[in-house]
Amino acid sequence: MCSRMAASILRGALPKTIEGKQAAMELIAGDENQYEQFAVILASGLSYDKSGAGTGRLTEIRKLLYESRSTCALFDTKRWVSDLELAYQEAWRRWVDGVGGDIYL
Repeated sequence: MCSRMAASILRGALPKTIEGKQAAMELIAGDENQYEQFAVILASGLSYDKSGAGTGRLTEIRKLLYESRSTCALFDTKRWVSDLELAYQEAWRRWVDGVGGDIYL
C-alpha cells in the first residue's frame, strides 16, 4: 500500500512530459529487487566535484523535480483548496440532510 502511495505522489510531483515519464520509469520499482537495482544504478552514476556540484542521472532527476514544483499536480494548492472547500460544503449539506457516508476528494 505504501509503495503505491509513494508512486502516486511521485507521479504527481513529476511533470507530465516525456522526461517526467522517463524519470517515473527509472524510479518506480515493481518489487524490492528492482528497487535495489534502481538505487544502485542511480547512486553509481552520481558524482560530485570539489565545488559540491553533482552530476549524473540522479542529479538530473532532482533538477527535474525541483523545476516542476510550481506547476505539478502535487503542489497545485489552488486546486487542493478548492477541492477541500467543496468537501466541507458537501459535509455540511450531508449533516443538514442527516445523511452520512464518506466524502472523496
